[in-house]
Amino acid sequence: MSEGHGRGGTAVPSGVPRSGMDADGPRAGAPVVIVGAGPVGLMLACELAAAGIATTVLERALEPSAMPKGNGLVGGIVGVLSRRGLLRGQKGLHVIPAPRYSFGGLPLRLNPLRRNALRILPIPQRRLEQLLETRARATGADIRRGHAVTGFTDNGARVAVEVASAAGSYTLDAGFLAGCDGAHSFVRHRLDIAFPGTTGSQLVRIGHLTIPAGAARRTRNAVELAGGTRLALFQANHTAAGSLTVAPVSVLDRGAPNELYIVATQEPLGTQEPAAQISLEEMEASIRRVLGARLPVSGGRWLRSTVANSRLAARYRIGRVFLAGDAAHVFSAGGSSLNTGMLDAVDLASRLAAVLDGSEPLETLEDYHTVRHAAGEQALLQTRAQAALSAPGPEADALRQVLGGAFRSRNPHRYLGALLVGRPHGEGTRGRHGP
Repeated sequence: MSEGHGRGGTAVPSGVPRSGMDADGPRAGAPVVIVGAGPVGLMLACELAAAGIATTVLERALEPSAMPKGNGLVGGIVGVLSRRGLLRGQKGLHVIPAPRYSFGGLPLRLNPLRRNALRILPIPQRRLEQLLETRARATGADIRRGHAVTGFTDNGARVAVEVASAAGSYTLDAGFLAGCDGAHSFVRHRLDIAFPGTTGSQLVRIGHLTIPAGAARRTRNAVELAGGTRLALFQANHTAAGSLTVAPVSVLDRGAPNELYIVATQEPLGTQEPAAQISLEEMEASIRRVLGARLPVSGGRWLRSTVANSRLAARYRIGRVFLAGDAAHVFSAGGSSLNTGMLDAVDLASRLAAVLDGSEPLETLEDYHTVRHAAGEQALLQTRAQAALSAPGPEADALRQVLGGAFRSRNPHRYLGALLVGRPHGEGTRGRHGP
């Protein structure tokens, strides 16, 4: 279950200018300047450093956010991190092959032995950022927190990056600039790149809540409430009023109490607006409306509400400036944002390295837009399909039932054909009975 994404630059412990850089006037820069010290920006810095390329990462925030965001990685990036050795020696981090996974709330049977098997890495986003930042710093990345990009100029040969910090304003001279600064990307806005898409019609309320042990019994795949209600873990539990998702925090943090859960409700948006902070009473009322019954909860931390967006930037590259991660795309469902965004970083780093070492001409950087924009379109397509499957209402419920039956059958085409013929499911498919 994702808890949201966002970003904006990187770090230096004190904000004091590094050696050889004045508090004002042009500064010697790096071949690549990265805006945003989230997983995507830090992954880009790690990949470039591995190729021997110096980077400067600029992060607006003084400190990493304590707000829990993504709860794990799913997809190709998991194998990349493993091959890079980033998971070696990390206590409690284990890559899990997924023989089954949820697609818009429908269970999929997958073969974990195939080369392209889906793999999962349960990891809180904050720990992922720490892991990447440690590697990036160890390999020479210059990470500056409290340094905000206020402008930039691409003259075709270099990019002049204007930066503001507590120590004063300055300009970095860069070969290339990468905007990894989140869904509200300054870099994307400055380039005036269109960001078309849709805003969801559902309001999601989410937070960390305690469900007392006496009120629920946890099994391997579900939480069974005292009143007999059974809630499947890690997937939406649909009702006539919306949906409820429950996940134990201990899956990500083994030190967390067994009674602590990430709980999310989804209801029609109506006239409500998302809020960075909501009350426990609002969360309880939403749970009651969705379940049709009271769920005993207490505590309440990181309670907030959001509306899903589904958007894709029209361009990933203009000249010497690039977009990656949420700056280039946001998805409404499916846990694909980090996987797609971090794979953006891997692709961009390899292309920049090839140009900077002279093995490829500058023009080949356009291939980054071509390849990763197509990947973004594909992710947008499948996550919108998942959002449609996860929506409330009788049409989406019928879609889930029909496709769920097809997924469970040995021959989905024959299954759907039998529906069109009008043959009841209880009958055989060889036509021996009936007309």
